Amino acid sequence: MLALAAGLFFLALGAIRAPLATLDGDEGTYLAMATSLVRDGDLRFTEADRAWAEAHPAGPVNLILQQGAEGVAYSKPVAYALWAAPFVFLLGEIGMGAANGVALLFGLLAAWAWLRRRCAAGRAALLLVTFAGAGALVPQLAWWMTEPLQIGLALAGLSLALGAARPVTTASPGWWATRLDRPWALPAGAVLLGLLTSLREPNLLLALLPAGYWLLARSWRRAFVALTLMLATVALVLAATAMLEGSRNPYRAVRASFDAASGYPAGPGAAAVMAQFEEHRATQTLQVRPRFEPERSAVATLTFLVGRHTGLLVYFPFLVALVPAALRRPDRLTFVLLAGAAASAVFYLVWMPGNYFGGESFVGNRYFLPALALFLFAPTGAPGRLAIVSSWILALIAGGSAALSVARYTAIDPGSQSHAHAGLFRLLPYESTARTIAGRRDRYWSDDFLRFTDPFAEVASGSFRLQAGAPPAEVILATYWPGTPLRLLVAAEGAGAVLEVRDWAGRWRFALTGPGEPMARRLLTLEPSRPWRWHSFWWTPDSPSYRVRALTFRLRTPTGEGEARVRYLGRGDALAELVSAQLLTGSLPTGGRAGGETWLTLTVENTGTAPWSSGAPLPVLWGYRLYDADGVLAGEGRARLPREIVPGEELTQELAIGWPQEPGRYRLEVDLVREDLAWFGDTGGGPLLAGEVEITPRPGP
Repeated sequence: MLALAAGLFFLALGAIRAPLATLDGDEGTYLAMATSLVRDGDLRFTEADRAWAEAHPAGPVNLILQQGAEGVAYSKPVAYALWAAPFVFLLGEIGMGAANGVALLFGLLAAWAWLRRRCAAGRAALLLVTFAGAGALVPQLAWWMTEPLQIGLALAGLSLALGAARPVTTASPGWWATRLDRPWALPAGAVLLGLLTSLREPNLLLALLPAGYWLLARSWRRAFVALTLMLATVALVLAATAMLEGSRNPYRAVRASFDAASGYPAGPGAAAVMAQFEEHRATQTLQVRPRFEPERSAVATLTFLVGRHTGLLVYFPFLVALVPAALRRPDRLTFVLLAGAAASAVFYLVWMPGNYFGGESFVGNRYFLPALALFLFAPTGAPGRLAIVSSWILALIAGGSAALSVARYTAIDPGSQSHAHAGLFRLLPYESTARTIAGRRDRYWSDDFLRFTDPFAEVASGSFRLQAGAPPAEVILATYWPGTPLRLLVAAEGAGAVLEVRDWAGRWRFALTGPGEPMARRLLTLEPSRPWRWHSFWWTPDSPSYRVRALTFRLRTPTGEGEARVRYLGRGDALAELVSAQLLTGSLPTGGRAGGETWLTLTVENTGTAPWSSGAPLPVLWGYRLYDADGVLAGEGRARLPREIVPGEELTQELAIGWPQEPGRYRLEVDLVREDLAWFGDTGGGPLLAGEVEITPRPGP
């Protein structure tokens, strides 16, 4: 009944999520690798691969490729592609999901054999269903990634390599359980753990555990077999990787991401695209050395346990039953397995406390996923019924919150993280600071890094908009300068508008407009609480240590209507810059037709100390204003600059002036404007051009 309920729950979530045809993150690369193996039997990136990537039904596919002596090839571990290719050959692209399902099922069957050696069939089934269903293990099947294969290899490899470590205690364990004592079980398990290591290097901590246990048990032959076969398998996979991709380790190769915007390094224009390997290299250099910083590791531990996207107690609540059961009557194997789990956690929390544990396309801690098998095998006896019930209650709370969030916001955010936009998850710390591969939510404004984590802000070039009555928008802000207040420039529409800003320890309210004031602009100073994380980003390991904060922005009005445009100015350095312009050529027209337009050609020189850019957080634009005889604003317009204009540079551009519908005499002012802040002429000297114009009626029919 629990298995059926969990299955129906996941199917319901899947029905209101993005379609399986959508490719997020690394999915496109893995699918392309399997498809390439089916098509031509290799992993070289050729013009046929480019044609496939450009014509995919989900749109041009994002690919991670590497450059080597023999050309361009895909740059991901080959074991997963080799495993998935036969399924893709038989079933098409949906075969990726089938490959994941078979891998996970194989691992669960091996775990069943392990549990049946110590438990009756009913209790073993309950434990296995709770392990797979009371958490985010099954949803991993929905993404065409290596995680289901990794957990399947971990479950099967550890079951086979350590099956003989504990004797059979049940009266009728079944045929599968007795196979774990056979001589072939240990070698088979060692090979599977070698394959697990080839998929992600830190998995070596798990793969070494059987050899370590058999050494402690003084079974020298078994230790030797476990270690040598595991390492030999890793070596064979590395050799296969070098043969198929051109390098033994794709993560250390010269690699980069390619998509529709960058183009692909094959076919027409490939020579120009190849520069991506140098200009936007994605090679990862893992420095395995202790970086113990108590405060930083403490924050990492908190998010590791209860983080919004990867917290173990939220996404794998069966741990609340397995860990106490393991500590109740531990044996030597219990200590070895728990030590392996601790070592895997310490690797991320101490050696790499700045590393992220999740990502845009995932739920649950995908890096720690294989280590969950250690907790399943660690107890010498089965957890009690109360502990199992507690796991399901916690899973019900988390799953119910996720379902409500997805059901409410799927229309505006069909992605995998819509479960975290409301309810329980919104209260948990947000730990992921990794850059999305497609760059859809990441911005660098005023030399700082901003990530918009939810759909409740409309992000434009240099600004974001908030709607009154909408949920608060959350922004992850990373700065590399300490202690300086943040500056915000806000343009609000709607009487009585108030901007609310919150972080983990503070709350601020800024009045933007008065009760009878329809619109206003405000320059705000914000002194947020202490940053909760410090680290360099993984794709820029040599960058300064960023200070990371999570801020929420909400706009409130008495009527629930209105909007505000927020410009993030960082420390506000741009506010101190001198901006000025000198008109070199250009003149105003004497008049125009009502409802028509007139084009002006103007040449100006940047006589200030700062460049002009229409794409900056504080953009510089062309603008004009028309005032009627009473001095009331009757019309205005804007035009973007064609490029950045540095100090001393001249710019010639045409500007269209749109005339009002009513004939009459108007005053026209043409100038440059720093949007939402001030016109150039307001700081002294007046506008570039100003004068009276006569607007005549339009001709009759």
